[in-house]
Order: sequence, then C-alpha cells, then structure tokens
Amino acid sequence: MNWFIVVYFLINGSWIEADQLGKDGWSPITQPNYKVCIQKINESNQRFQKIADYREVELNIKFKCECRKNLEQPNEINCKKRNWLQNIWDKISVNMNFLSIK
Repeated sequence: MNWFIVVYFLINGSWIEADQLGKDGWSPITQPNYKVCIQKINESNQRFQKIADYREVELNIKFKCECRKNLEQPNEINCKKRNWLQNIWDKISVNMNFLSIK
C-alpha cells in the first residue's frame, strides 16, 4: 500500500477519476508519505482554484491523496487508511492551511 496523488474531473456533476476516463498523463502518482502527498495536492488544488476563479468558471478538477495497493511494488507498505478523526483533521487543515511541511 502506498500513498498516491489521484486526479478527479467533474463530469456531468460527478467526480470521476481521470484514470477511469482514459486521460493520458493523469494516472495516480505514488508518493513517499502522507505529508508529502497532502502538501502537493493542497498546492495543486489551490492553483487550479485560482485559475477557475480568474476565468470565472466552475472548478472541474481536484487532487486527492489515497492509500492504494501499489501494483509495481506490492510488498511495500507506507500507508494505511486514515481514521475518522484524521479525516476530520485533514479537512480542517486543508481549509485553514494549518498543515505545513518544512
């Protein structure tokens, strides 16, 4: 199990994983740990939100960190599913920009 950055696109009101849409170059990307993953998705989500705001359009892309089985290295484990308290903290941290990596 590894942390992956996973990209989702808003299609007809539903968020669909880019890999399922067959979009080239948008496959999940493995990350060394959760902190690196969350930092990268926060930066990406903020960047795309600014672009959507500037263009005055609805945001149609988002990035998420997901703990998934790594098919290339199935025996390597660097993650486990986040519990409900961690999920709440993640949402607060993202909205308040508390989570900073130095």
